[in-house]
Amino acid sequence: MPLFSIVIPTYNRAVLLDNTIKSVLNQQFINFELLIIDDGSTDNTEEVVKMYLNDFRVTYFKKHNAERGAARNFGARKAKGEYVNFFDSDDLMYNNHLEVAKQFIELNQSPEIFHLAYDYKTVAGELIYTRNSFSENSSQMLLFDNILSCNGVFIRKDVALLVPFEENRIMASAEDWALWIKLLAYYNIQYCNEVTSAIISHDARSIHTINIDKLVERDMFLINHLKTDKEVVQIYRGTFEKFKAERYTFIMLACSQQKRRKEVFEWAAKALRVYPGILFSKRFLASIKNSLK
Repeated sequence: MPLFSIVIPTYNRAVLLDNTIKSVLNQQFINFELLIIDDGSTDNTEEVVKMYLNDFRVTYFKKHNAERGAARNFGARKAKGEYVNFFDSDDLMYNNHLEVAKQFIELNQSPEIFHLAYDYKTVAGELIYTRNSFSENSSQMLLFDNILSCNGVFIRKDVALLVPFEENRIMASAEDWALWIKLLAYYNIQYCNEVTSAIISHDARSIHTINIDKLVERDMFLINHLKTDKEVVQIYRGTFEKFKAERYTFIMLACSQQKRRKEVFEWAAKALRVYPGILFSKRFLASIKNSLK
């Protein structure tokens, strides 16, 4: 049985997927399986994957399109490994990724969830920044900023099945963040600051393509989704209103960048009603400043 199940959900990323697969198969630690979950791609994804199916560790599943949350959950159910690592199909795994994870598991008595550090790079391979200063305080920061890389998170399979990703399409691009927040209400996330993977910045990433109306719909769903979990509300009871206000300022900033001035001030009023202290946040002030230009 493999120690790790690497689950890669993908949708029309054939041009990037090839390098991702190569980076996984180039690992120092070899006791793993790679599950590629094709979420209804219409490009030549299947042709790219076929080149690697002679490797017994690689399995390919094609399913109807249902977004990443559903694809990741599908992969978790098919996984045979003790730990599941949900890796994005446009990013790169350094060859120490699984070796570092294995050592961390051995040193920390099989933790439920842990996270490894990562680089953020351009398509050309230029380093934009490295995020490798995680600590116990990072868990409290998670409510206000998704500082974790999905690639760096390892979840014990029993936990992954017990607490799955939200599958509603509205949550696309935030389903991983919602899961980290929920997991924190039940488990302790441990951290290792050794860099083992790279997020690759490109124009097609979902974070760059979501429109404001979809953003509003997503964030309102996110807030209500988390509010239904009593453990989440309990653990963040002193800061949940601030979290809501922070999401409103995120919408404010997006509106200000698109010159939707009236909406900026509407969301500003909502943010202040929920958490008056948000008035002094950088994003709140930047949004107002942008709208007054």
